[in-house]
Amino acid sequence: MGWLARLFGTSVTRDVLADLTEDYRAEAAQAAHLRAQADRARYPQMASALRGLAAIEARHATWLRSRLVSLSGAVPELAPNPPVGTNQWQRAVGALHDAQAKRRRLVEQIARWDPDEPEVVELLRRIEGEDARAFPVYDGIIMRSDPQAVD
Repeated sequence: MGWLARLFGTSVTRDVLADLTEDYRAEAAQAAHLRAQADRARYPQMASALRGLAAIEARHATWLRSRLVSLSGAVPELAPNPPVGTNQWQRAVGALHDAQAKRRRLVEQIARWDPDEPEVVELLRRIEGEDARAFPVYDGIIMRSDPQAVD
């Protein structure tokens, strides 16, 4: 529960396991999308950058998975949708938007669980920090991609 909810005496019932499960699914899906994009990349430097981003997201998913297991939570089945877009630029922009939405959700969860779940908050902060440092890589991929090209 966030400090504003405590201040005003309102509470929204949220489950830490549900939040971590949602985060795990998002991280694993992002890693799968980035790996798929790397396999379709035209240039080796793009593929390398995308694989690097996928490795970061896979590491985050591993951290969240182990946290879920330690909290006796069931690890959800994963079935990520294929990346949307007709070319590398559209897929890269979609991946950036997904990463931004994922980061916003992490920031909201950090605020929600800050005093109540310090270990979860520390994990979410670590993930959020790494995600923030990865944004320039997304920008570089987008800038070097041709929005008019067709795969």
